[in-house]
Parts: sequence; structure tokens; C-alpha cells
Amino acid sequence: MNFVGIFFLLVLVACVADAKYEGYQVWRITPVTEQHLELLSDLERTRGEEFDFWTPVLKIRNHPVDVMVRPELQAPLRMLLKHKGLGFDVNIDDVSVLVSNQMSEISERRERERLSGTALSTFDYNVYHPYNEIQQWVDDIASEYSHIVTPFLLGDSYEGRPIKGIKIRGTGSQSANPPAVWFEGGIHAREWVSPATVMGFTQKLLDEYDNGDDLAVKMFDNLDWYIVPSLNVDGYSHTWLSDRMWRKTRSSNLASPCTGTDPNRNWPYEWGGVGASAWECSETYRGSNALSEIEVEHAVSFLRGKKADGQDFMVFIDFHSYSEVIIAPWSYLDSNPRTEDFDDQMVLASAMQTAMMDVHGVEYKYGAGAEILYACSGVTSDWGYAAFSRFGDDTQGGLGAKYSYTVELRDTGEYGFLLPENQIQPTYEENHAAVRAIGAHVLRELGVTV
Repeated sequence: MNFVGIFFLLVLVACVADAKYEGYQVWRITPVTEQHLELLSDLERTRGEEFDFWTPVLKIRNHPVDVMVRPELQAPLRMLLKHKGLGFDVNIDDVSVLVSNQMSEISERRERERLSGTALSTFDYNVYHPYNEIQQWVDDIASEYSHIVTPFLLGDSYEGRPIKGIKIRGTGSQSANPPAVWFEGGIHAREWVSPATVMGFTQKLLDEYDNGDDLAVKMFDNLDWYIVPSLNVDGYSHTWLSDRMWRKTRSSNLASPCTGTDPNRNWPYEWGGVGASAWECSETYRGSNALSEIEVEHAVSFLRGKKADGQDFMVFIDFHSYSEVIIAPWSYLDSNPRTEDFDDQMVLASAMQTAMMDVHGVEYKYGAGAEILYACSGVTSDWGYAAFSRFGDDTQGGLGAKYSYTVELRDTGEYGFLLPENQIQPTYEENHAAVRAIGAHVLRELGVTV
């Protein structure tokens, strides 16, 4: 038996991990040879239920990979890496400490603020909010800015929670069906900075519009903006109530003890291909079929309905964390992943990058998904870009948005998914600048002077 086979005989692990994370560590492993890349890729592909790859294995030597390792696997994995000459650093010594500290700080703050309520006038954009407060924010924003904001119900989640969004259309709009933008956050449950960022930059843009900012006025008067701050509401609620590091949805899987599907492997365009697991316990489980997850089905049905009614979507962005990267299609192609609009997509991505750097000096990289990160299928940005099929059902085609991206927010691994609250504001400030760059670019493409 080879060494890797012996290694896996050393430990018997369950599919469902202890949610408390005592002694769990995040290792930064840096492959320097092709053999190292093959080993890590094999671990990610075949042992993804045992090792939580916080960042994927790329095809690039010397590009670090962050992996959360449970205590009983640390000694054998250390032995395996040493045997293969593969070095690593411990990025996070004990995940439970970060989780505990974060939740304790939130609990203490919420107790202090218990009597202040969650009205929009007291809403704090610089802290994390649970599901009910995010949904209340949607209602309150729609009420406060009722002259330009309309709330909508995307649908109910698997566990019956409403998934709410807002539509923004300026008072100076001259079209019954203007070109549109779609933003969504929170598709992966543990990525808390995503909903926080979406809410933060949305509020800034709304205030700018009401204050007469020329670009904001033109953005909202010439485009419709659909914004869903939290799509995977069951998973997000679960991270607050039970398991801070939960990633997937909360749907049941028949004949499996493992719960949930990766909603960012469940979109119908090129579903079931590379980079999406067929095993229910994997963090990248693709689901039993495309659109098996009701949350994804709601989003696809809503957007296809708008498209069928004649509304053209120019921008589609799914906000994630972490890595600080702007990812364009294609992701599903292992080779030659650049779209026919790649050059234009990179011009806009470069403008976003510049706008972000001008705020806090943080440089977001950008490129086609399978080039800058890794190949994966059934993902949002590919569906957002893929051509719309008017006569197909919801599993056919995509949205046809030229500028479709996944934006990976802060940071690059110091805290990973446990980003402290003091980084929320700089994250939404730099992405607010990026959204303004998107608006200016799209308006110029429409012939509007900015």
C-alpha cells in the first residue's frame, strides 16, 4: 500500500464535524512542484469532507492553499506533507478562539444595544447582523427611500424563510423597462462580510442619489438595480444559531447523513461538470440536479421572468469572501476560458480595481475564473453571462449579462471567513467605489455622458 493509502488508514472520521472547532487549525500549504499540486488536488477532490479547503488548489506552483484541519488529522497530515517535502504554516492556531471571540463580542454588543431596536435610523452598517435584521433592513430601506426603492420577495427558502430584495429605479427614469443590474450576497453562509458589504454600499449609493450626486442620479435614473443582500438565508441563519463555519444550504439529501448543497455549484449552466462534487458530504456538492436548491431556483426564475418580459441585464455580480479577486467567466472550462467579451470585461474589472485601490490601497486581482482561480461548474457568474434562451425552461441558458462577475471580498487569509467587524466598513467603502466605476462604465456604453 502506498504512503497516502496508509495515511488514510490512520484516521476514521465522520461526515459531520463538531461545530465547536476546538483545536481546528487553518494551514497555509504552499505547493512548489507539480507533484505537490497533484497531491493537494487529490486531497481536495477525494477528501473534501475531511479537509475544509478554505481556498482552492490552483494550477499554479507557489500559490498558497488554506485548509482547515481538525485535530485528529493534524498529525497524520503533517506526516504526509513532510514525507512529500511539502511545507506549510499555521495561519490560524485555533479556529474556535476566533469563532468564540467573534460571537462573544457580538453577544455583548447586542446586549448593550438591546433596547435601541433595529430601526433604520439606528442600523449599524459596521457590524454583522443576523437574518431577521437583514430582512428588516430590506423593509426599512424600502420605506425610507420609497420614492425610488421597491421591495420584492424572491421566494421562501427550504426551511420557509422569506428571501427579500429591493429594486431601485430613480425618479428621473424615462423607460418602462430600462437595462438592469443584479447584485446578490450571502450565497455561501459563512461569508458574513458579503451581506454586510452589499447593505453598506447600497445605503451609501441611496444617500448619494438623494443628495444629488451626479453619477448616482444617472446610475439610478438610467438603470434598474435589483439587490438581494442574503440569498442562502437558511445557511446564514445556521451560522448564527449552530455552526459558524457552515457553507451550504440546509436542504436534506436522500439516503445521506450529510445536509445541504453548495448553491454556487447548483446553477443550471454547465451544471455537474468539473470542480463540483457528486458526493453529498462535500463542501462543493452540486446537488442531485441543477436547481435542486429552492433558493437558486427562485433567483433563476425571477431573473428569467424579467428577461422574458424584455428587460436586458447588463451586470450580474455575486459577492463572496475571501481572496480579494474579481472573477469573470468562464469558470467551467479547464482550458481557454476567456469569453468573446473578455477584453471588455477586463477593462471594467481594471476600472473596479483602480477605484478600490484609491479608497484603502487594497489591490483586488482580476481575470477569467479558470485562469485566475480554478475550474468549477454550475456557478453564478457563468450563468449570469451565458446567453439567454427565451424558449427554454429554467435549466436552459443563462441571463446574458455581458458584465458578469464573482467578487471575492476581504481578506487574503489572515482571518478568512472570520473577518473582524472592524474590516466591514473599509470593505464596503472600497466596493462602493467599485460599484460607482461599474455604473460609470455601463452608462458610457449606453451613450450617457458621465
